[in-house]
Amino acid sequence: MPTIMGGNPVWWHAHEMLFGFAGAAVGGFLLTAVATWTKRPPVAGGPLVALALLWLSARLLFFVPATMTQGWMLPAAATADLGYDLLLLALMSREVILVRNRRNYKVLVLLSLLVLVNAAFYVGIQGRAGWADPALLAALWVFILLISVIAGRVIPAFTQNWLRLHGLHRADAELGAPPAFDRVDLSATIALIAFAALTLLPSPPIVAALAGLVAGVLLLARVARWQGLRARRDPLVSILHVAFLWIPIGVLLLAGSALGWWPVSAGVHALTTGAIATMIVAIASRAALGHTGRPLQSHPVLNLGYAMITLAAVLRVLVVAVPDARAMLLLSAASWSLGFACFAWRYMPILVRPPLDPRLPA
Repeated sequence: MPTIMGGNPVWWHAHEMLFGFAGAAVGGFLLTAVATWTKRPPVAGGPLVALALLWLSARLLFFVPATMTQGWMLPAAATADLGYDLLLLALMSREVILVRNRRNYKVLVLLSLLVLVNAAFYVGIQGRAGWADPALLAALWVFILLISVIAGRVIPAFTQNWLRLHGLHRADAELGAPPAFDRVDLSATIALIAFAALTLLPSPPIVAALAGLVAGVLLLARVARWQGLRARRDPLVSILHVAFLWIPIGVLLLAGSALGWWPVSAGVHALTTGAIATMIVAIASRAALGHTGRPLQSHPVLNLGYAMITLAAVLRVLVVAVPDARAMLLLSAASWSLGFACFAWRYMPILVRPPLDPRLPA
């Protein structure tokens, strides 16, 4: 579909999946989590309404076909979109800085980078500089780093809680509890940042490939130490590990693409359709239960949703290996849609009803 983004449907698809789909999820998660981080009341009222209206306005304007647009529409859409990013950054900064929650200053840095790369994208699509594609890739890496920061905290903690609840942290004494952030996590994060930088800057293919190999191996070691296999009986926990596992897979696929072994899209979609989408539904499905006072238990329909989203990611990555990819693309899209339909079917009644715990906000 030709769009106001220079008539380029690829730009529209990539931008809206990142800044539209993932951007909304990041905003929802952070504004929920920051109340816990700071022990302050949740952000509500006018600022939250304004944030939602900015997001929705941008999405609607970007969906308008290029043949129906006037010259003002792209600036209006960009203003709304960047307005969402800036307002989210301002709200988060107010909450975090007010209580000097230094642990989460890094989140503010990443949100600031999202504003900058989104602005660079708009400069690029107007033909003033060749920044559009690098800006989208940079945005992808910022979202992946956000996942690395947040998931690196919650996945070991949730896994340890589950193991403790079921007495398994004592049954395997030699394994112990999933480790807290240490040198392995730090090394994996530094390697991930270094590889991301090499994909954005001119660099010899062999250097980028070796950096990707190192980062991928360290990330695999990191997720293995979180002991997801020991909690595989609980889909709410195991899906978190599956989501993070897509990051080293995507990094290794991008390392291979640097050497020309397969197209870049395999690694990109492992990080997007795989890591980002799966982590969104994994975090949201758990948070919606916890924040409405319901037991942390999965459901057969939700499990089907997890399976369909995972299948969609696998198929989308494998598209590069088949001669005629149309059928596989359609199957991937159908699996994606079914997966999120299962999530919506399960959680719509939960989210529109009052919480079970009357002390929680409705």
